[in-house]
Amino acid sequence: MPEIMRRYRKGNTFLYKSILLEKPSKYTAKRFVARTWHNPSTETAQVRAEKDRMKRESLFTHDNAWIGKESRPGMMDLREEILLRDGPMCARCKDTFHPYEVQVDHIIRRAKFKNPTDADRLENLQVLCTHCHRAKTKIDRKVLSRVR
Repeated sequence: MPEIMRRYRKGNTFLYKSILLEKPSKYTAKRFVARTWHNPSTETAQVRAEKDRMKRESLFTHDNAWIGKESRPGMMDLREEILLRDGPMCARCKDTFHPYEVQVDHIIRRAKFKNPTDADRLENLQVLCTHCHRAKTKIDRKVLSRVR
């Protein structure tokens, strides 16, 4: 081993062909720090009651609520507002549908607005049936592809 070490030693490092090898003494080992972990079975009833009380007392606002069905938080409230304003009647074909069969659409595309919240104003929303909504989206995409 000493003969091999002498053969490849170049100054303070080792060199093999074009690869520079570092000495192991250059690197220091990280010190192991044992972390404590939470064991719920050893938790006292008083501590659990305190945690539950803190969870219940945290403030909940409906502004940040998201029920998981709409694509953007708060959109379901706007949908209900538009349906109350216009009723479940399509703005294009003027047919009346069940409220769950219609969709709320932006008259001017969201991408055209610098601020996305401006696109969600009530004046820019309309009720469309599924068929008309697909047709309008297709036309909007064709116009967008021509612009690019």
